[in-house]
Amino acid sequence: MKKLINITLLAALFLGVNSINAQKGKKKKKQKQKKVQVDPTAKIDLQNLPFPTGGKDWEIDYSKNWESLQKREIPEWMIDAKFGVYTHWGVYSVPAKGGPDYVNEMYMVHDKDDRKGVKKYHRENYGTEAEFGYKDFIPMFTADKFDANEWAGIMKGAGAKFGGICVVHHDGFCLWDSKATRWNSKNMGPKRDVFGEISTAVRKQDMKVLATFHHARTFGYAIDRKHYKEYTNYQKENWDLFDPKYADFYRNDFTEKQESFGNEWFLKVREVMDQYKPDMLWFDGLSGAMIKGMLPEERVINMFNDFYKQGKNNVISNKLPGSGVWNFPRGVGIRCYEGGRDMEPNPKGYWLVDRAISYPWSWVKNKSYRDKEDFHIRTIIDVVSRGGVYLLSLTPKGDGSISEQEQKIMKGIGTWMNTNGEAIFETRKWRTHGSGQANIVQVKFDKELVWWDFRRIQDKEVRYTRKKDNSAVYAIVTGWKENGSILLKELKSKEKFAKKGIKDIVMLGVDEKLKWKRTNEGITIDYPSTKPGEHAYTFKIIPNGELIDFDRE
Repeated sequence: MKKLINITLLAALFLGVNSINAQKGKKKKKQKQKKVQVDPTAKIDLQNLPFPTGGKDWEIDYSKNWESLQKREIPEWMIDAKFGVYTHWGVYSVPAKGGPDYVNEMYMVHDKDDRKGVKKYHRENYGTEAEFGYKDFIPMFTADKFDANEWAGIMKGAGAKFGGICVVHHDGFCLWDSKATRWNSKNMGPKRDVFGEISTAVRKQDMKVLATFHHARTFGYAIDRKHYKEYTNYQKENWDLFDPKYADFYRNDFTEKQESFGNEWFLKVREVMDQYKPDMLWFDGLSGAMIKGMLPEERVINMFNDFYKQGKNNVISNKLPGSGVWNFPRGVGIRCYEGGRDMEPNPKGYWLVDRAISYPWSWVKNKSYRDKEDFHIRTIIDVVSRGGVYLLSLTPKGDGSISEQEQKIMKGIGTWMNTNGEAIFETRKWRTHGSGQANIVQVKFDKELVWWDFRRIQDKEVRYTRKKDNSAVYAIVTGWKENGSILLKELKSKEKFAKKGIKDIVMLGVDEKLKWKRTNEGITIDYPSTKPGEHAYTFKIIPNGELIDFDRE
């Protein structure tokens, strides 16, 4: 039997005080852990770190019925896709301050805890919490400029092979025509079946459909988790957070029982499954809710089995959240690492990295874009060379429009993909991911934390991919060397590449014949006189005969 971490601690990690009753339970005495002592001058051996990486598996007994789900292979379309796009958009996009956690921030007990300035902003622009509650943004969420076909076109134009939206975030407002809750976009706000329109538009673009669910954390999410016992009588009497009329929206122990929330959670997911038949489901914060009993484990398993019955090529994402514990037992679905956080230095198999086009996760006023298309292109290259799939979230404005900055970034990615997509889509790992000087994998020994800093990928990096039919190996090089050459050290003449060697080498997007020479040091290739774009360039290495030792796993 496999195990998951202590019940009380994990519930707290995932749900905070999502259940206030959890706070009444007896806590296990926390043992003080010794910090890992490391010589700061020593070279870090990423393959032999003094602590485990890649997330923790469950530490409590879990159902054997997960085993059938663990046996399901990741569908080929997902491994081929390499790039997907979705959105974080909802009621929280209207005030456009702080991010998707606006509802949690505005109902903090104390003003001193207003870390993002949401409470101050709210009062200055809309009134006090007693005068204007979070629910009062819903009539303002009219989405006048929302165009599902435009969104799907932007996704497709960037090269995405699957697309969708966050259908419900932690605030609990649903972006589909729901019978399970009145708090949905067909009944309120836009008065439109948003996901219905998106799923139709995405399929028109010949992309697979993704639905992401974040509502396992809704129960108690709006409550101040650290100070829930300190709410004043005035706050309880005047804030809509505590009004029984809105118990089915704000979901907390002050106004309702967990059981009703859990039942509704299942109804919502099944509605989306049955009404829109998405190809992929992605979840946030599930294991904590299952361990707490809010979402019975067997019901989750049965629902997932029904999802796979709907389509043999359907896929479920298994996210590694901030707690460091997988949503589901290892082996269920395709692994997903948020921004590369806690991802092991040498991830095996196939997996996802998800991140926002620019943080925070949703639209905010005066949003800045530190990471432009060059960052996302280089990240895609690196992720794919290691076996990953890049899942990028857009952050549309409250009115449903997508900012010019985000459209520009997406167009930039698409322009690069138009030339180099052959080296990305329908590829597999080669014998090595590549080489270069970028120290992408970062380690904090005192916190036993590994994270991936893709911003460190600059010029002079080489990444390799392999066409899944073994017809070519691609060397993707960041940066351009005018009138120069490059040495690919991974292709020394003494190392076998294909049964009859190399047939030819070309650069994607260039008709000019390349000069190249293979020696014991590697292959030296002269850059062509024509520069086919920006950011990164692809040398297509065509084998003569069958490839040899091509799969490093």
